[in-house]
Amino acid sequence: MAIVKCKICGEEIEETIPKCPRCDSLGPKRGKKIKLILLGVMILIVIGFAAGYYAQKDEVEKPYEEVLKEKLDEKLQRRATAAALLLRTRIENPDSMKLESVQSNEDGSVLCFQYSEKDKLGKLKKSKASFVDGELDKSDAGWKLFCSGKNMRSVKLEGSGLN
Repeated sequence: MAIVKCKICGEEIEETIPKCPRCDSLGPKRGKKIKLILLGVMILIVIGFAAGYYAQKDEVEKPYEEVLKEKLDEKLQRRATAAALLLRTRIENPDSMKLESVQSNEDGSVLCFQYSEKDKLGKLKKSKASFVDGELDKSDAGWKLFCSGKNMRSVKLEGSGLN
């Protein structure tokens, strides 16, 4: 057993005793052990924060405008699918209908359809229709009023089986 001096009062004590009998301070080995444990815990905490920071840095958040655009695209897709199904019920030969293009204005209040269908004689004809405020209009006047010369964007109908 080695004899060392107390760090606080300077009295010579054995290295293995937990506390100095004179000043009640922690023994030399115990103080070192506690410091090493605390140092290890601090290093682990710093590593944890650094790992969390870099893991979070890899996640790229989409800009607000992009999220809004994606939501609008989904809304337009659902609305266009519903309008195309309504259009299919209003033509003479629903099974022959094939959509060629679906377009919408920026906010989705107007949908314009170009499609081909077979008439009663089996002749293929191209037709146009507009869908405005929940109403389907197959007239040329409605197409010219709502769809011709307007700033429109294309809408895709995925998974609907209408194309």
